[in-house]
Amino acid sequence: MVDLKTSLLELAQQVLASSKIISDHLEKNSLPPLSLVADAYPFFPGTGPLDVDVFPRLDENIRNARTQLRDAAVALQQLAAGPAEAAWDFMTGHFTSATLQYVYHFHIAEHVPVDKDISYKELADTAGVDQSQCTRILKFMATQNFFQQTRPGYIGHTAMSKLLLVPDFRDTVGYVTEESFSGAPRLSENAEKYPGSQEKNQAPWHLANNTDLPIFEYFEDQPARMGRFMGCMRALASAESYSIKNMIEAFDWQSLGNGVVVDVGGSFGHCSSQIAESAPGLKFIVQDLQKVVNQAEKERANDKNIDRIKFQAHNFFTPQPVKEADVYLLRFICHDYSDKYASQILGHLAAAMGPESRIIIVDSVLPEVGVLSKFEEQRARILDMEMMMTYNSLERDEDGWQSLLKQADPRLELRSVKKIPGNILAVLEVGLRHSN
Repeated sequence: MVDLKTSLLELAQQVLASSKIISDHLEKNSLPPLSLVADAYPFFPGTGPLDVDVFPRLDENIRNARTQLRDAAVALQQLAAGPAEAAWDFMTGHFTSATLQYVYHFHIAEHVPVDKDISYKELADTAGVDQSQCTRILKFMATQNFFQQTRPGYIGHTAMSKLLLVPDFRDTVGYVTEESFSGAPRLSENAEKYPGSQEKNQAPWHLANNTDLPIFEYFEDQPARMGRFMGCMRALASAESYSIKNMIEAFDWQSLGNGVVVDVGGSFGHCSSQIAESAPGLKFIVQDLQKVVNQAEKERANDKNIDRIKFQAHNFFTPQPVKEADVYLLRFICHDYSDKYASQILGHLAAAMGPESRIIIVDSVLPEVGVLSKFEEQRARILDMEMMMTYNSLERDEDGWQSLLKQADPRLELRSVKKIPGNILAVLEVGLRHSN
C-alpha cells in the first residue's frame, strides 16, 4: 500500500518489482506484449470481455501486481512533479473530457484510417471541421497517447483511439462526455439549489439539461440518447467484473430446487437466462415496464430455456404482485436511486415476501477508506460521483445498506455480503428477521 510518506526511491523500487512480476507472467504464458501502438492487443491479456479476450483470467498475484504498479506509478509521478505541479494536473482534467467530447461529436476517429496516417488538413476536410481547431485538439490528446502525430502535419491512431471504432466503447465515450460531463460544472449550483435533496429529478444533470424529468423518463423521447446509454451499459456488462457468472457462483441457485425467481427490473432477461442454465429446476418471472416487456417477448421468443422464463409488466415503485417467491433479484437497481426511492422498491418486496423468501441484491459495496489501493478506491468513488451527478443517487457502503434495509422495512436483515474478487461489486443476501 502506497502512503504519503513513501520516498521517491521506494516508489521506483515498487514500480520495478511489480513490473517484473507482470513481465514474467506475460513471457511465461506467451501473452501479447503490452503496447499502445495502433495494432496492439486492446486489453491487458486476461481482463477483456469474456467473449473476446480468450487469454487466461488473472490470478490474485497478477491482479495485485497491476494494482500496486498503478498506485506506485501515480505517486511517483506526483512526487516527481511536486505538490504544485501535481495539483495543476488534477485541476486541468476537464480539458481531457472536453477534447474527447469533440472527437466523439464530430466522429474524428472514424475518419482516421486504421492502417495509415492522415494529414490534419485532409482529416479536417473529411470530418467537416475547422482545421486549426481540430489540429490543436488532436495534438493535445496525443500528449496522453490518444492518437499520435506520426510525422509533421500527420496524425494516426493508437490502440486507445482505435477503441472509438468499437460501437459500444464509442457509446461509452459519448455517454461519459455528453451526459455525465454535462452535469459536472453544475455541481455547486445544484448543491445550493437542492441541499440534501433525494429527488430523482434534482441532480446536476437535470440543471444542465433543463428538465424536471428523471433521466430514464427523459430518454423515452430521446431514442438516440437511450441507445447510447444502452451501448454504454453493454460495454460495462462485458467486463469480467460485471459478468453474471460472478453472481451465479456467489449464491447457491440450485438449492432453490423448483422454486420461483422474480427478476425485478430485469430488462430482457439476460440474467435469468444464464441462471436458468445452472439451475434447471427454477422458474423465472422477469419484470419490467410494459414497453420493455413487449420488446423482450419478441426478441427472446426462441431463446433456450424460454419455457421457464415469463415476462411480466411491473413498475417496481408499486406493490409487488408475485407473493412469496423464493428469490427477488435486484441486479444494479438500487444504486440508481436515493434511499427515499430505493427503500420504496425494497419495501414493496418485503411486503410480498414469505418467511423463507430472500432478496438477492447485486450492487456495489463501497469499502472503508484505505481498505483498497488508491487506484481501486478511485474507481469505486468515480461510480459514486456518477450517481451523484446524473441520478442524484449513490453507491453505498455496508452501513449504508443496513440503513437502507431498516428504512425499507425493519424486518429486513442483511444475512451475507459476498464480495466479487477484483472490484467493489458484491452479492448481498437479505431475508426477513424471524420473530422469537
